[in-house]
Amino acid sequence: MTSDVNSTKRFETEIAHYQKWRDELTAAVHAYHDWLEQSGKLDVQLSIRFYDLLENLSKGRMQLAFLAEFSRGKSELINAMFFSSFKERLLPSDVGRTTMCPTEIFHDPTEEPYLKLLSVETRYRDESISQLKNMPVEWSKVRLNITDTAQMKEALSALTDTKRVYALDARMMGLIPMFDDGDGPKEDDIVEVPSWRYAMVNYPHPLLTSGLSVLDTPGLNALGLEPELTLSAVPNAQAVLFLLGIDTGVTKSDMEIWDRYVKVSLPTKIAVLNKTDLLWDGLKTDDEVAESLERMIVSTCATLKLPREKVFALSAQKALVGRISGDADVIERSNIESLEDYIAHEIIPIKRQLLAQSVTNEIGGMMAASHQSCVKQLAVIEAQAAEMAGLAGKSRDLTTKLLHKAGEEKDAYNLALAEYKTQRALFTQKKNALLDQLNETKLDVLCARGQIAMNDSWTTVGLTRGMREVIRLINEEFNSVAAVSDELRLMMEIVYQTFHERFGFADMTLPSLDLEKSQNKLKLLIHETEAFCKDPVNIVMTEKRFLVRRFWRMLVESAKRIFNEARVETEQWLLAVPLPLETQMKDHKTALDARLTSLARINEKGSAIKYELAKFETQRADVITQIEIVHALMAKVRTADPANEYAEEFDGAKTLANGPSGAKNAEFLDTVRVAPRQM
Repeated sequence: MTSDVNSTKRFETEIAHYQKWRDELTAAVHAYHDWLEQSGKLDVQLSIRFYDLLENLSKGRMQLAFLAEFSRGKSELINAMFFSSFKERLLPSDVGRTTMCPTEIFHDPTEEPYLKLLSVETRYRDESISQLKNMPVEWSKVRLNITDTAQMKEALSALTDTKRVYALDARMMGLIPMFDDGDGPKEDDIVEVPSWRYAMVNYPHPLLTSGLSVLDTPGLNALGLEPELTLSAVPNAQAVLFLLGIDTGVTKSDMEIWDRYVKVSLPTKIAVLNKTDLLWDGLKTDDEVAESLERMIVSTCATLKLPREKVFALSAQKALVGRISGDADVIERSNIESLEDYIAHEIIPIKRQLLAQSVTNEIGGMMAASHQSCVKQLAVIEAQAAEMAGLAGKSRDLTTKLLHKAGEEKDAYNLALAEYKTQRALFTQKKNALLDQLNETKLDVLCARGQIAMNDSWTTVGLTRGMREVIRLINEEFNSVAAVSDELRLMMEIVYQTFHERFGFADMTLPSLDLEKSQNKLKLLIHETEAFCKDPVNIVMTEKRFLVRRFWRMLVESAKRIFNEARVETEQWLLAVPLPLETQMKDHKTALDARLTSLARINEKGSAIKYELAKFETQRADVITQIEIVHALMAKVRTADPANEYAEEFDGAKTLANGPSGAKNAEFLDTVRVAPRQM
């Protein structure tokens, strides 16, 4: 039992650490938002950015997608990995009884446990699964009583439901080929089809509560019937677990799934040779069994072109039995622990790193700007305090001269601000033109042009032509957007450099807009289109327009999603570029006004020097506190992403805040230069 407990605990511990880390990161973002608000530095645009960022953090589930042909043991492996504590098979996986529809398993603590089922009849219509998720009336919902084993088993047995319909209806739903060689069912023949198109299970398992979700995809046919799975769900998963049978090796249908749906996908790919218990026949020694397994693993690595560390041989059925019965020897021999260790130490960190990069890319530049603002403010306060101290016992003429000089500096700065307004207006004009290239109306026009390229033939040949045209046009837009964004970046870098040279602002290197991620997703759409068109079932003929139209709709929806993601990336970049500069502008103006006020007060009444020095000391202490606050928040983000580029700067901020003297602090300021590449 000890081995099982240790393995399970390791796996659950890593998931729990991920959840704890995500919660702490979310708290740090909230705290930074509150600090900006209390400091009067939070505007509407920043509030929107924070809202989006916190939404991404709260919805940052880590998904594992299980892909395989029928009867490879996907459901049994899911049961063994996640639900053995239930002491029953949560998902049906008996011989002849397996899940018939794609099943998504997760936990939403805001709702009671449930099973939601989407009727297969929705395939008559145009809506995608993602659209139907926002239509509660379309789903059959069953409450799950997690304390009642019998009720749970009965409810989840619905995942195996089938129904008998006319062959014509099955064809209209796209469940069987529209045309065949004459050996298929006639229109009035009765055929059996899955009752459900999609299932969602909300179950309060600790791993799921911690942010993990599972996608069970049943068989080659099911993947082909729902392009949305391969166009969106699988590429967005953190890992694909591709199951094979130890008794069959890599079959032709296995290779079809691998080549079409797995090999080109973006997530981490793991091959699992299941049913190793078939080799436990009592006539082979352990060494002989190990040799047989190693031969199968090496062969699988060569066939799938995977490294050895990403191929696992195990018995999901024995792992489940061992965990339910508490038999540590059976669990160890099943080898499920090696797969769980890999996920715990390889896949979870990947998800954590991706989410950390997303947060630091979004908030890192904002924190860097806040840090620069505080550091500059501290330097100004100490310089002004030194200036005030130097006026003690001096004539009023000196104060008058300093007051006059400060007035000239403010006039020069106001002139620079006026010049910047012209540059800012040009930036805004180009920004609006840039965003106009990525509006939904523009995308509708591009898709319409793609449909024209199909020549209204609605054949697989026309589909390939049309989709290639859409991707070409979208990529042209992306390239144009990147070119214009480079012009904007260079224009703003000149402005940054001007204020750096004239007024001592921080030297900044602005990031380029990167749309490579969106362009890679577009390449997957082309691959999926060509795979669909090369499928022998989808013969090139005009009469295939029904299937082609359906597939076209899914492709266009996926293209729109990618297009909108690119727009969001662009909007965030456009907001981030001027932010550090404008933050420093406000702070510099405030410092100039404060200096003029102090000098005017001293010029009027020389005895005010002591009062001004005391005020500066209070301000200095307050700013040091602000630096410490920002440093503490940055430390949390640094923990989230230890490789982030702001680490040295914020370590410096702590040194600055705790420095023994203003002179040393001022000396340190001369060494602080920030060049964020990601904002």
